[in-house]
Amino acid sequence: MSSTEEGGGTVGAVSTDQTINKDRNNNPRETIIQIPAFDSDLLDPKAKPLIQRVPSTLFRHEEFRKYFKPKVISIGPLHHDDSTFRESEELKLKLAAHFIKKIGVDKYTLYNNMKAEMDDLKKCYDPKELEKYSNDNKKLARMFFVDGCAILQAVYMRYRGNDDDDDDDGKLFIKNDMLTFVYSDLFLLENQLPFRVLELLTSSGDGKKFMKAIQRFIDDTLINPGEDRNEARPKYYHSHTIGNVKELKKAGIWLKASETSCLTDISFNRIFFFGKLYLPPITVDDSTMNLIACEMCLDFDNDFTVTSYMCFLDLLIDEAEDVKEMRDAGVLYNRLGSEEEVAKLFNKMNTDLVPSPMIYSGVKQKIRNHCKNMWINHAAQWYHTYFRIPWSFWAFLAAIAQLLFSALQTYYTMHQRK
Repeated sequence: MSSTEEGGGTVGAVSTDQTINKDRNNNPRETIIQIPAFDSDLLDPKAKPLIQRVPSTLFRHEEFRKYFKPKVISIGPLHHDDSTFRESEELKLKLAAHFIKKIGVDKYTLYNNMKAEMDDLKKCYDPKELEKYSNDNKKLARMFFVDGCAILQAVYMRYRGNDDDDDDDGKLFIKNDMLTFVYSDLFLLENQLPFRVLELLTSSGDGKKFMKAIQRFIDDTLINPGEDRNEARPKYYHSHTIGNVKELKKAGIWLKASETSCLTDISFNRIFFFGKLYLPPITVDDSTMNLIACEMCLDFDNDFTVTSYMCFLDLLIDEAEDVKEMRDAGVLYNRLGSEEEVAKLFNKMNTDLVPSPMIYSGVKQKIRNHCKNMWINHAAQWYHTYFRIPWSFWAFLAAIAQLLFSALQTYYTMHQRK
């Protein structure tokens, strides 16, 4: 007898092998246990990461949500029905029309190629996000088609150069500031299309130049930089504290920009009582938080490189003055706004971040050893106190030279008298 037949109500269908028969055991504590059905795909180690929402651990912070929502243009299904971006639909149609004209391929051909692969393209998203399109592949295919064309045209406009004979792009009348926001929106976690969409749109006609622009856009943005601590953190995190920029400077440690942009390339070199901490340059903007959100997605197997580096920088940043020192050293490029805003972001965002405990352990230990050395610490503080301003060092040398000159003059005067 099933649980539905025994009880007056039902809480869902239960198979016979999931039911504990009360007749087998008269123990009053025995209850009927329902075992949920598990999807075998959850155990597939080869499953690819999906395009999905920002993890709740980040999105629950109201002050962070602005970094995850598009400013100008919505791409893909996650923000498609947001009334905020209805005006952007006209912009996307403009861009898409120019792309179709330049690519030299019939739009129906491109659309049909897209529609033919919709079943595979839909697998790139969390199925729950596409429930409203479950029986409407045509609508989803049209969205992918328009959004993909708009992306390719917008990025191409950035890199087309002066040697492009076709100047029709000028007829779009899109201001540079608007395009800047569009480029920024393309790196938001919830504003993504499967890369296969762009490949389908550029696989024929004059598509190579568009894909070349896309690759350059990705390289320029992700590889090259552009131009009060929370006690709720895990305890082990505090064990790695190395002091903020101001404290390191007092200990004789100066920041220098690494020659590489690899985020794991952090090094510390010491000469006498001075030290140099080499850090890879990084641009802090809306995409920074989205890269962290991407690493935090449960289906993305990674080593948390971005998260760990941002947590390391958080150790160095307490206030706006620390941000300024890092900016002056060429380590941090601020595209968020004021230095106070950047400092506030660092001091808040790492509350729920869990970095790799080993990735920077070696350099942290070197810094701590430098700061703990009593003689080095005193010498560095003495230098910081008396020679913090460049002219004071030269004044000190001048004073020493004057004393030596006076001593020599006295010596020769006394010698001549004899």
